[in-house]
Amino acid sequence: MSFLEIFTLFVSGVTIFGLIVGVFSVYNGRMTRREIAVLIRETQQLIRETHAETQQLIREIRDLIVQEAATTRQLIQETQAANREILLRITEILARIDERVR
Repeated sequence: MSFLEIFTLFVSGVTIFGLIVGVFSVYNGRMTRREIAVLIRETQQLIRETHAETQQLIREIRDLIVQEAATTRQLIQETQAANREILLRITEILARIDERVR
């Protein structure tokens, strides 16, 4: 075999290898882009769903806070009324004590 035949064989092999690598790299690139596009769509869908769930939870929490605020106001008013009664009784008792002392 002469140098030219060896060189031709080598170049042919390299050409076939380059063609195979080139074709599969193009295919790999396209498949990668498709997979990335699918992942992006799935991620966007999950974000939308999570956002909707989060908004629903925020509304529920807001409603609970309003309910708790109303309950707290009612308890404060009841406690204030009970404290007024206690203070009136204490004032009456102190007035009777003051009358007895004089």
